[in-house]
Amino acid sequence: MKLILESWRNFINEEKESAPEVVTVDFDDTIRMSKEDYDYDDESESEEETQPEVHPNSIVIDKIKEFKDQGAKVYIVTSRRSTSENRLFIDDYLDTNDIPHDGIHLTNTHDKWYTIYKLGSNMHFDDDNSEFRAIKDGIEELSDDKPNIKLMKVDWKSGEVEEWKEDLNEAAPPGKEAMVKALKKELCDGADDCPEAFKVAWSKHNQS
Repeated sequence: MKLILESWRNFINEEKESAPEVVTVDFDDTIRMSKEDYDYDDESESEEETQPEVHPNSIVIDKIKEFKDQGAKVYIVTSRRSTSENRLFIDDYLDTNDIPHDGIHLTNTHDKWYTIYKLGSNMHFDDDNSEFRAIKDGIEELSDDKPNIKLMKVDWKSGEVEEWKEDLNEAAPPGKEAMVKALKKELCDGADDCPEAFKVAWSKHNQS
């Protein structure tokens, strides 16, 4: 009996240690799903144009509520322009759909990684692979240790979530095909299977 109780205590402690204390969540196509290929950096487009095509992502919203029930801090981090209109729109959307949170952060079209780093996030939800690369590369540069953050990829069509795993044979960053080719020669003797070349190219792309 004593052994069973001890095992149960260890299990509970492991669960507490694995539960994230700070969670960051993207907004567009993560919480608020859209069928449209909408450019949120384009000031010429209005929110009303996509209203009929959007819906809340119940999968991510349920996870947010679960984390809040466990005592985690949950912050919304979006690359939308930092305007009062955007902040009010997001706040109203979260309130209307009963989504609890501890704050809204708009990065004004910049990569989210530094905001996520400063918030001390243990887990980030997003639909954008380039954001995950920026998070991984940016935090690795600032931290002596490997980043202790779990990256959760949201499918922008279905809303389903899975842990993000970097594709080592992915496409080159936009406009960086020649750079990748040169890096393959430099780092891998011209071999096509050269994950280091893609990693360096994406790192430079995210810094530009």
